[in-house]
Amino acid sequence: MTVHPVAATTRGAEASGFLGIALADRADRVRAACVAGVLLLAFAATAPFAGMELPAVPTFVPAYDAAVMVLASIAALMLHAQYRDLHERGFLWLACGYLYSALFALLHGLSFPDAFVSGSLFGGAQTTAWLWIFWHGVTPLFVIAYALGGNARRPSAWPLHRVAYPAVVVSVVLVALVLVNIDSRLPRLLVSTQYRTVITRGIGTTVWTVHLAAIALLIWRTRLRRLLDLWLCVTLLAAVIELALSGMMISARYQLGFYIGRVYGLVGALVMLGLLLRHALLLQARLVRAASALHDSERRYRDLFDSMGEAFYIGEAVTDGEGRIVDLQFLQENPMARRYIGRDIAGRRLSDVVPDFDREWLDIVQQVIRTGKERSLERPSPRVQRYFRYRVFRLKGRHKQVGILFQDIKPRRDAELALRDSEERFRQFGQAASSVLWIRNADTLEMEYVSPAFETICGRRCEEIVGSDFEAWLAMVHPDDRDAVRRAMRRVQQGERVEQEYRIVHGETGAELWLLGTEFPMRDDDCRIIRIGGIAQDATLLKKAQFRLSESEERLRSAIEVGRLATWDWNMTTGEVAWSDEHYRIEGYLPGEVVPSYEAWIARVHPEDRDAAEAAVRQSMLTGGEYAREVRFLHPDGGVHWANARGRFFYDAAGRPVRMVGSMIDTTLRREFEDAQRVLVAELQHRTRNLIAVVRAISDRTLRECGDMTQFATVFSERLGALARVQGLLSRLKEGQRVTFDELLRMELAAHLDAQDGTRFELSGPDGVTLRSSSVQPLALAIHELITNAVKYGALRDPAGCLRIGWRVEHEEGRPWLHVDWRETGVVRQIAADMPPSGGAGRELIERALPYQFGARTTYELTDGGVHCTIAMPISRRETSSPFGHDLRL
Repeated sequence: MTVHPVAATTRGAEASGFLGIALADRADRVRAACVAGVLLLAFAATAPFAGMELPAVPTFVPAYDAAVMVLASIAALMLHAQYRDLHERGFLWLACGYLYSALFALLHGLSFPDAFVSGSLFGGAQTTAWLWIFWHGVTPLFVIAYALGGNARRPSAWPLHRVAYPAVVVSVVLVALVLVNIDSRLPRLLVSTQYRTVITRGIGTTVWTVHLAAIALLIWRTRLRRLLDLWLCVTLLAAVIELALSGMMISARYQLGFYIGRVYGLVGALVMLGLLLRHALLLQARLVRAASALHDSERRYRDLFDSMGEAFYIGEAVTDGEGRIVDLQFLQENPMARRYIGRDIAGRRLSDVVPDFDREWLDIVQQVIRTGKERSLERPSPRVQRYFRYRVFRLKGRHKQVGILFQDIKPRRDAELALRDSEERFRQFGQAASSVLWIRNADTLEMEYVSPAFETICGRRCEEIVGSDFEAWLAMVHPDDRDAVRRAMRRVQQGERVEQEYRIVHGETGAELWLLGTEFPMRDDDCRIIRIGGIAQDATLLKKAQFRLSESEERLRSAIEVGRLATWDWNMTTGEVAWSDEHYRIEGYLPGEVVPSYEAWIARVHPEDRDAAEAAVRQSMLTGGEYAREVRFLHPDGGVHWANARGRFFYDAAGRPVRMVGSMIDTTLRREFEDAQRVLVAELQHRTRNLIAVVRAISDRTLRECGDMTQFATVFSERLGALARVQGLLSRLKEGQRVTFDELLRMELAAHLDAQDGTRFELSGPDGVTLRSSSVQPLALAIHELITNAVKYGALRDPAGCLRIGWRVEHEEGRPWLHVDWRETGVVRQIAADMPPSGGAGRELIERALPYQFGARTTYELTDGGVHCTIAMPISRRETSSPFGHDLRL
């Protein structure tokens, strides 16, 4: 039974130092599975030929047994060493099993017939076969004992191995003696070299079953966690194959299975030898590495001793007959000590080197040797103008020897004095400063120092914050600003200098205060951030002033935006110009489209206004007066915009202009309104003159028609009313609107008729037929005359009469024409006889004035039923017609 050497991995065996506790990893299990697979494949390949007869070689078996005996003996010694170190009884059972296997291998080889002499050295014909049975049948029982023994380390109260090994030897000897003495009475397994098949297969099956039971129990108990367990299982598998080939599948000795089976056993033995050699080599390698490490350690110690920055002496106390230390013998020194002292004093005594040495040194050495405790002291050395710090300690294993380490600390003491002086100046500065100063640890953010101004500004004691972490600082920060303060601190920890404003809550009053703080990293000589410094001042008043200024600027900006006021600020020293957004728009730019400049301004001034505008700027700059000018700007789309600009210059002490500030407002609409007003005034004057002319004409016509002043007053008043209604209708129109025919007609009908008279006439025509403004007055007077005649003499006087007014729009030669048909019916002849034959002023207006002024086509005739009049005249192209033909009544 052996373990394959590849299982003894460097990780397991070398790390533990014991083969028995080395654990198997995944790679070990894969290797074991591969070996088991190879064994099974070889078995499958050779099993069909196991009964093949081969030449008899009796010496093969003793040679095989000798090899197994040697390897099993070595395995037993190795397992005994594991047992001795780990105190696990399972290793003792395995060691006994391998010892048992080695002894039986020896006996089996010596008893094999015809190997050394003709016949056997001892025993009869059946002794060798039964020795093989006891050898292979009992050995698995030791594995079972190992599996059941567990892995607990229990040191025995008495040396169990002193009994176990002799017991194994005695049992083997007794079994051999019994088999030799009862050889003739033993069941016959062999007849010459032929096996008795029934008996050998029965006994072989029993032994085979024991091996299988041992494998199953080993797997169940150990789970094959350790290398030894894993490869012990593989060894048992090889033994099972050996039993099958050399005992159960052959019928006689010297067949193929007889030889192949022994090869399996020999391979297992060689595997165990390889494992042991591997382990021995690992131990040897560890020993070599340990020796090399010791050598390297001594070399490093010597290098360290020679290169250390501290001076070092090894001294031995010199005592008198009473045991008192009277001197100190220097045994060894390093180069630094020689550099400090200036000479080599190794091998000399203290009294020889310094005859007048301080006796206190001997008292210190005696105390260190007696107590074993180290002593430290600092002493000046007037001889070499240095200041040393000494450490005196007793050497281990050397009762009278001490080590003396000393180092020149004068530079450090000078630096400490300078540091204390610097800290004192910093403390005084911090106490006098009105700003809060602080220092915190860069890693933990623990506050290490805060100046007294902290109490004045924050309303808290310094003791509350010094020694606390960053959360204590955040606790006094306003909740809305804490995240920003955290982010700023992370930036400082990364090496940035951060300035920020944030609010805190006053510790006494609870009021909100603004701090303007700066935090910065503080680095050591290696440029590592070790601390974070900070300085902050109360910015509450400044913040309030900024808020008021911001509100004032916001109000000014709102006023400028609401008033659409454009501003500019020209820095004449740098040439920079600032424009408001409205300034861009007035000049025809998009906000931000160009860089503001004098050139960009003059480029958009109308060419006709440029010279005058530039002359006004120069005049204002030279005289110091106000710049005031209204100029035109020519936009890219060709539009012209007017702007009224005002500004002034500012000068330095030498009288040089350095700045110009001004504003301007878009006056384009005002200009357009003024132009429109002038047009309207002219139009009003023109219409007034026309209206006066119309009134004069109406007056003259009325005077000619009327017989007396009473009639004149009535007719003239009615005609003036019609004219006034038309003027009122025109004045109510918005820009771009026109008077419609249906609106004019209804207005006149409403002026002459009551609401109940709406059944006496019919209107038929589209709505929204727009008229020319110039034709509204004449057409209104004509309709007035027609309605007046109808009321006095025609259809609207006779109760049986009816007035039908129809109109339509037709296009003639590409222009719209309004066609009006005025028709009266049902007029009594007597009433029609009263009507003036000439039709009066209305007929004259229709037949003469309308055709003359507007190119209208008209007809006017008196019929038996009343007046029939038609008017066709051009109208505005902007009319909006509604569906034609429906009847609308007043």
